[in-house]
Amino acid sequence: MSYAENITVEALEADPYPIYAELRRSAPVAFVPSVNLWFVTRWKDVELVAKSPDIFSAIVRAGVSPVERSFGKPTILTSDGEVHKDLRQGVDPKYRPRTVASYAGDLVRSIAEPYLDAIASRGSAELMADYFEPVSTLSLARSLGLADIDMPTLRRWFYGLAQGAINFENDPKRQEIADAIGAEVGDAVSPTLRRLARQRDGSALSHMLHDGMPEGQTRPIDLLMPTIKVILLGGMQEPGHGAGSILVGLLRNSGQLRQVLDDPDTFVPKAVDEGLRWVAPIGTQTRETTRAVELGGTTIPAGAPIAALVSSASRDESRFSDPDRFDINRDEGNHAAFGFGHHFCSGRFFAREQMCLAVRLLLERFPDLRLVPGKEPVFRGWEFRAPTTLHVSFGAGSP
Repeated sequence: MSYAENITVEALEADPYPIYAELRRSAPVAFVPSVNLWFVTRWKDVELVAKSPDIFSAIVRAGVSPVERSFGKPTILTSDGEVHKDLRQGVDPKYRPRTVASYAGDLVRSIAEPYLDAIASRGSAELMADYFEPVSTLSLARSLGLADIDMPTLRRWFYGLAQGAINFENDPKRQEIADAIGAEVGDAVSPTLRRLARQRDGSALSHMLHDGMPEGQTRPIDLLMPTIKVILLGGMQEPGHGAGSILVGLLRNSGQLRQVLDDPDTFVPKAVDEGLRWVAPIGTQTRETTRAVELGGTTIPAGAPIAALVSSASRDESRFSDPDRFDINRDEGNHAAFGFGHHFCSGRFFAREQMCLAVRLLLERFPDLRLVPGKEPVFRGWEFRAPTTLHVSFGAGSP
């Protein structure tokens, strides 16, 4: 039995990076039966898959994509051509760099500061639940135009939707959770969409309904709802969980933490980019072959489900020296965490700005932040990866 045939879901969830390293060495393109996917692990091959929609299509057969099975179709992730272009035309305006610069700072700061005040009053925190996830979920929801949905509901939505999106093994228990949450999201978001269809504003949901449409017309709610679920999942996942991984990297490397504290303008963005390379919050871009194709010395059949592993590409030894090491002083080019090609993450500027702000505001308030001995952060996940908890403390002298 080959190495790839022995890979289990549990091993991937516990730590996929040693598995990816072995695959890059011995079988850079390999079928992994436990998740019913062809893994593509090297940077050059991952980039080729993502940038070749004529061979590796985002459109997959019915029932194959866990995203479509859970959220419906079409989605911005699982469409190509004119459908994808139309969906991007609605999603992109709110998340362009100049637009993000005009609102993200005030938005994120207004959400983060009450959570920082609460942490200060306690003297310790579990930062995933007490800070990073709330800031991420609320920032995303408010940018979308969902003003009335509270943080516990948003976090519950995230974890429920995630069960469906990662359900490559088609586990019925996971699917049941995702289906129930998906229905709840649809019921909760539809009234806001109906209101915005009548009276547009500056929210992302309003842009999705109206931008690029003839006067007096909007995109149908049923068309947008699968993509809204994708955005709720990815937009809550990437900034909050990415920021948690970034902070772990800094707290485990005191010299690099000191660089960030001494010169945040220079080194917070470097820490964010390195953290995204080191632990990609979202691990794959999934595709399906339109024909048989040779890649990485292996022939992949037509109609095969592909996982272009951006997480593995970001630790490719041919591109990054000592890739398992967290190092904010790297100068080796971009990471792959936001993906490649025309499916490159549409919310990347907003997500990156959120992470920079969340990390900076936290460290400015608590410069002597440290990990709690005996409660070291444990990472989980391969499709979505982050610390499960992040227990920290700080001295009484923190401002």
